[in-house]
Amino acid sequence: MKKNLISLAVAASVASTASIAVQAAQYVNPAKTGEVIMFPFYNADNGNATNMHLVNTTAEVKAVKIRFVEYKNSEEVLDFNVYLSPNDHFAFGVIKNPNGEGAAVITSDNSCTVPALGSANGDFSGTQVEGADGSIVRTQPFVNYQYANSKDADSSMARTLTGHVEAIEMGVVSGVLAKAATHGATGVPAACASLVTAWSAGGTWAADADAGLTAPSGGIYGLAYHINVTEAAAFGFEPTAVQDFLLGVEHTDPGSTFPTIASGDTRAVVSATNGAATEVNFGSGQQAVSGMLATTSISNDVMINSGLGGQTDWVISFPTKRFHVDLAGQGIPSVIAPFTGKWVGGPTETLACEEVAIRQYDREEQFTRPSPEGFSPKPPAAKALSICNEVAVIAMGSGTDSALEVTTGKSNLTFPYSEGWMAMSFAQSAGTAESGQTIGGLPAIGFAAYKVSNGAMSYGNTAEFKTANSTSGI
Repeated sequence: MKKNLISLAVAASVASTASIAVQAAQYVNPAKTGEVIMFPFYNADNGNATNMHLVNTTAEVKAVKIRFVEYKNSEEVLDFNVYLSPNDHFAFGVIKNPNGEGAAVITSDNSCTVPALGSANGDFSGTQVEGADGSIVRTQPFVNYQYANSKDADSSMARTLTGHVEAIEMGVVSGVLAKAATHGATGVPAACASLVTAWSAGGTWAADADAGLTAPSGGIYGLAYHINVTEAAAFGFEPTAVQDFLLGVEHTDPGSTFPTIASGDTRAVVSATNGAATEVNFGSGQQAVSGMLATTSISNDVMINSGLGGQTDWVISFPTKRFHVDLAGQGIPSVIAPFTGKWVGGPTETLACEEVAIRQYDREEQFTRPSPEGFSPKPPAAKALSICNEVAVIAMGSGTDSALEVTTGKSNLTFPYSEGWMAMSFAQSAGTAESGQTIGGLPAIGFAAYKVSNGAMSYGNTAEFKTANSTSGI
């Protein structure tokens, strides 16, 4: 099993405690590279597009699963395999489907994907258009098969317009198929068709999915920016990177919904209240990722100064939530901590809401607590300040405008000051792990987006949330 610097540091810190067995575990990599890349947000409504990059910083060929999930219950709306050449840079975007009501992925990148983007897919077939420079622009619509088949009350394609993205390295490819994925001097892979053949009946990977692959090694980073051409505004943001995720190869065919971010090691490195880090055995992959991402609060600036045309959105994503609250979809008997609300998609929709506490400050320490009806529209069935969607976009201020020009899944929260900051606290607890530790909070990632308008021009900026930890038994 791989070792890493954090694991070694943790081992040293607990070496005197013989009762704790230490081994490598998954961890959020502060260096921003890893085996799993979690983009907290994409949006494709109201003229928005979200452009994303995946970069392989190593000399290896990587097999990566890319998955797009919608905002309500993180139901999968598209996934495919991409095979990253050494030092490859795979660029793609999420846009409104030009021929439909939902979103679509678009790219002119040459990296090998299986299936090839722009391919047939039932009622949601893609397109391939050759540009004047000879490049091929491939567009592949998102689908609603997963949640429409479960007879959700909301089976609309609009659910696909907002969500988040996860990219999971499944293994390192070697041999002939690695050469097929490798770009040559012209910038084009040697033989993408060979990878498709490998997954076809009688192909190498159809017979043995792990043939020629070794365990994931990481070294992938991500970058994204949200852009609205009409508003002349763009907002860059970075994803969360997780290292030492899978214990071995988990190379699956393009039609598989695995691996997921719940498929990893049951052990994770968590930050203790005192700033120390240690490895904790959670007993399941989803609880390990949730414990690793858990925070008892998120804090950031709010700027809605009308003299500057200021607007602020908070984007909060709970990437593991569906594995805790979707009882029917995940085959679990009850909601798993730290989440408390149950998701029911249909025939009558019940959102899995989580109560939060909010403190708002101006720049001179004046303080306000929003009323329990602070959100508008108020989340259904919520008796207090609550967040219900797995990707929440909260526009600050008394109006309805959004810095990111978001409509799908957006709520508003009154902020009584023109400038200041806000803290959102989570009193939930992940319960007690197998080794006796208790982790507080919810697994939240995301950022605040700030927009300033100056005539026809707009200026955008984002800032990651500042977090806090609460643990015991560490």
